[in-house]
Amino acid sequence: METAPEVDSPPNRSWTDYTTGATKLTIKNCSGKRVQLVWLSYDGTEQVYNVLDNGQEAQQDTYSTHMWELRDEDGVCIIQYAGPSARMHLMQTGVNIVSKPAEAPAAAAEPSSYQD
Repeated sequence: METAPEVDSPPNRSWTDYTTGATKLTIKNCSGKRVQLVWLSYDGTEQVYNVLDNGQEAQQDTYSTHMWELRDEDGVCIIQYAGPSARMHLMQTGVNIVSKPAEAPAAAAEPSSYQD
């Protein structure tokens, strides 16, 4: 019997092996239900960081490689997210995620008026 190859991702690698940056999640709950914001650590443990009632909004400082899960009041996963800073708007019909736009590239230098 063949064994599956080792995957080079958590928990097989240390979290310090990944490039990560500080980010911020903003969650607005308009789902009509209470939701939990749960951090899923690299070793598989889970930690509830916040509980939002309908109409509440919260911000969570985090890192781009940290996995978060939003769960409804029955513990059912609504969405998992890891990535850049984002605003999540939970609605009864689904989730709208808007990532913070990347910084605009530096303006190009003015064309030279030098003529040969």
